[in-house]
Amino acid sequence: MTAEPNDTWAPDSQMEYTMARAKTPVLDRLVDEVKQAEAGERNLARIHCRAWPKLNVEIENPIAWVRLFGYDPERYFSEPLFNLEQNLRQKLWRFWNLEDDVPITSRVPAWLGYYPEYTFFGMTVGVRDHGGPDIQTDHPMTRKPDLGLLEPVEFRTTGMMPTMLRWYEDLLELADGRLDIDFFVWDRGCLDIAAQLRGYENLMFDTFARPGFVHDLLKLLVRERCAWYTMAAGYLGAEVGPTFVADDWVAVPYISPAQFSEFVIPRYLEIEAHHGAFAGFHSCGDQAPLHADMLRLKTLGTYEVSPWMDLGQALKNLPRDKHLHVAVHPNDVVVDAPEQMARKLRDKAELLRGTDRSFGFGTSGLTPIQGEQEFVARVNQWLDLARRAFD
Repeated sequence: MTAEPNDTWAPDSQMEYTMARAKTPVLDRLVDEVKQAEAGERNLARIHCRAWPKLNVEIENPIAWVRLFGYDPERYFSEPLFNLEQNLRQKLWRFWNLEDDVPITSRVPAWLGYYPEYTFFGMTVGVRDHGGPDIQTDHPMTRKPDLGLLEPVEFRTTGMMPTMLRWYEDLLELADGRLDIDFFVWDRGCLDIAAQLRGYENLMFDTFARPGFVHDLLKLLVRERCAWYTMAAGYLGAEVGPTFVADDWVAVPYISPAQFSEFVIPRYLEIEAHHGAFAGFHSCGDQAPLHADMLRLKTLGTYEVSPWMDLGQALKNLPRDKHLHVAVHPNDVVVDAPEQMARKLRDKAELLRGTDRSFGFGTSGLTPIQGEQEFVARVNQWLDLARRAFD
């Protein structure tokens, strides 16, 4: 996801936003509704549901919500009060409209998009009208492979950090102890940031022409990531704990198994050592050819099986003690006719049935391409057919 930066919104250290610090009747009402739903019978049934597998619908955030609610994404990322209210509206909409097995909670993450850590290395990140990101593509490093172009990450002052700290503290004040507010996370491992800094083609060329530079760049990014988490733990008065990593370029054929083995997995092992555990890993692409190296991460207990990965191959590659999170392509839900939905679901259920392993089943991020009512009907029809396939 790369495009020219959006001139009207750039969440950097100079970003200004507004917040009504006094609680509002709207916020109070939404908090009450979420708390009531959380304690209600419908939610308790989901919490104690014994159905297997548990079904989970993912909504593409914030693109799908912008389409469903029609709000301005710039406002969503610039007004904490509106952001918090909208998060609660989205929770309630999801809970009352979609029939999956995901409980509603009164936990809200402090979140300003998927890529705040890119700003720590001098890149600008913005938002488009439809909610998708704009990430700078012409960092000076695209023209010169020089680590001297990168400054150390200062927890309180670098990139978006001043905005992130104020945003988190404002959400805490607005929540007033009635909601759990989670602090920001640094999701990217190292490869995605490196590819954005250098440009994908440049970075792939570097692995052949200047491998030492690539090793040093990835080491630097991981070192800064680990240091950031240590400083975040200190700020929160907590301990460094397990971490989740997302690197979308960790996908064949965009990276080869040999490149992953030489350049990336050693850095992931450093992340694992720092955090004590790998809580999970995400890439939108095909990770199956990389499983042999990923299994060196001894604490990674859950493996994503994305729509771009062969489920049968993943079942062969991964030991039975590894939990699988199997996700289907969005088109399987928002485009396919019912008979196509049912056939694909039966095929996957047949592969998974009798595997004697733990797994969850759901969708990748969905965005409505029809009206709201048809979107809801399609999602719930898919959920019904999934339950029948696995019954």
